[in-house]
Amino acid sequence: MLEAMTNRLLRIILVGVFAIQFGPPAGASVLQLEAPRIFEQSITHDLRLSEGSREIELAVGELFEDDGPASGHSYQKPENRETITSQAWIKKELIIPNPHAQAAYLVVLSDAPVEAIINGIAQHFGTNQSGRPLHQKYAFDPKLLQAGRNEFILRNSGKVMIARDDEFPLGSLTRTNHPGRSAKSTDGGKSWDCDHLGPDGKLQGEYGVRVFLEHYRSNGSLTLPVVDAGNLEGKAVAEPVTQTGPIEIAVEGETGPAGGILVRARTGDTYVPTEKHWTDWQDLGETGGVLRSPRGRYVQVAVDLSSSDPLQSPRLRAVRVEAKPTCPDDWTARLRVLEEQNEQIVRTSIPFEYEPLDHPRLKQLRTEYKLDEVVQGAQNELELLLRLAQWACNDWDWPNHIGECYPPWDALEILKPYQDGKPTGGFCLQFNLVFLQACESFGFVGRAVSISPGSCYERFKGGGHEIVEIWSNEWKKWVYVDGALAWYIVDEKTSVPLSIWEMRQHQLPTLRGEPVEPVRVIAAERTKNKQFPWKGLGGPDPSNWYLELRMIPRSNFLQAKSPLPLNQGTDEWSWTGHYVWTDAEVPAGLLFGHRVTKRGDFEWTLNQAHYVLEPDKAPGIFRVHLDTETPSFETFLAEIDAGEKKSVASVFTWTLHPGKNQLRVRPRNVAGREGIPSWIALEYAN
Repeated sequence: MLEAMTNRLLRIILVGVFAIQFGPPAGASVLQLEAPRIFEQSITHDLRLSEGSREIELAVGELFEDDGPASGHSYQKPENRETITSQAWIKKELIIPNPHAQAAYLVVLSDAPVEAIINGIAQHFGTNQSGRPLHQKYAFDPKLLQAGRNEFILRNSGKVMIARDDEFPLGSLTRTNHPGRSAKSTDGGKSWDCDHLGPDGKLQGEYGVRVFLEHYRSNGSLTLPVVDAGNLEGKAVAEPVTQTGPIEIAVEGETGPAGGILVRARTGDTYVPTEKHWTDWQDLGETGGVLRSPRGRYVQVAVDLSSSDPLQSPRLRAVRVEAKPTCPDDWTARLRVLEEQNEQIVRTSIPFEYEPLDHPRLKQLRTEYKLDEVVQGAQNELELLLRLAQWACNDWDWPNHIGECYPPWDALEILKPYQDGKPTGGFCLQFNLVFLQACESFGFVGRAVSISPGSCYERFKGGGHEIVEIWSNEWKKWVYVDGALAWYIVDEKTSVPLSIWEMRQHQLPTLRGEPVEPVRVIAAERTKNKQFPWKGLGGPDPSNWYLELRMIPRSNFLQAKSPLPLNQGTDEWSWTGHYVWTDAEVPAGLLFGHRVTKRGDFEWTLNQAHYVLEPDKAPGIFRVHLDTETPSFETFLAEIDAGEKKSVASVFTWTLHPGKNQLRVRPRNVAGREGIPSWIALEYAN
């Protein structure tokens, strides 16, 4: 009853806000955003669209672990696995602040079943539910958990991975030491030792024992893109404004008895926020408020959601922005838009870090291996990329040396001769790293993704593959080009090259017994690596599996040696730094806490120019604002009236003349590669 009254009261408050503040006066400019559009356009953290897609709520699913940074196969001795017997038991403690959940799962990095005692209560598990041979997943009653410290004892069977303390710095910049919450008993649980783990009692670290709870996160946030309060309708050409304020912001939603909503906003006089030109964030309370003295015509809104009960979430349905700008004589009425193309930037919530494209190791790779000769005569981007993939793929056969060593994530080190004279690199990840850095040496941006059947492992009888995607300015998208297999794949109907996410969409119908959309492989000649022919997306044994996609959130492997997964590709993918795509058809494994559900977060855009035209009070003058997401950005280039390209600042003045006026802008990176242009042509009657 109390919850219903609380929700009804907030609805009444919000309706009142909309009716009183937004009973739109003449001349008001209004932007109304509903939940799906808010979610699609915002930078979001720990939020999701509800099942009906009409509300935004806190994300569901939380992983508790402390072995993630150093989880994986270690080349150091002794072996980083603990064999559990009737006398050799292991204990893991996990801190869980609020354990209330709809469901709970014990996840253990073991290739054999385990028997557990959870907070003193013995458990009788059934079969492994993970769908993977290298880790176990078991459901248990979340009521067994308690707020704070929880104890998990494994006994009688299993062989559990140990994250070594001395390997933690590789996997994380902040979690560089193990917290000391793992212990071993050699006498059937009578006594415990935290400092002598492993088969010889010589290791310190953490056991690969994790808990995944299906409950709401405690906090989440979203940040909307910057909008022009003088042009909330989003017209190609705004009107001149002498006074922007006030700006009124309101949200529609429900907090519930345990939830909270906080609206924040900031304003500035440039389209791209900078400390010099923008205000600090201002709290507007639960339902929004009024910005009476904005810094400028540009405004940005953020909304925070929170809940003290993990079984309940607040709901956000809409955000409304209204401004009443003061406009002088509108000289833009004498303009006619002849043509326009203004690229829309899609930014990811993943904190991705890119390799500096002027890194000296890239230049050395390109020079030492004469890569300009490799790509000489290439007619377009994909032909150039495929030639680099062919070079990488045919440089050596695999596997080599992966049983003895794991080279650094550096193409020059991977290609360096080992004792037998062959390149040190061993398998698909190293082929693709060589290919990735070869592409970067030409000014292309890429990222490393691992793919596998995930929980469908038994159905497809396969392991996985390490690949890269390259951003193509020509196609305005991410494209999967395989540096180990020297191919890319296009949609059969459109001939458009596919990203790895799109490959997954093509493959999903096979799970439902439906025919797949046809694709075509564009492959270069391979003198080596012939043992992996393309077998198609359908059938019981496809040669590639695109169901679980795990992205490393950086490509700057030359600039920084960590964080990285420990020897990725030699064992189960269990590093918790991955960002993993998940959906209802094939949910991501419960090993991972960073779960991606929004396509824009996985397939963001790069190397575009987006412009905003701000009319000056003086007729015929625009203040042009430019925005971009260009790794290793160097400058913007502008062409005025089809003139030569000239470097311009992110804010510059464009003075019109009577007749046709043209503006074309694009970014350029430090490698000299020009990005995707935007343009507009206007006819001005003076």
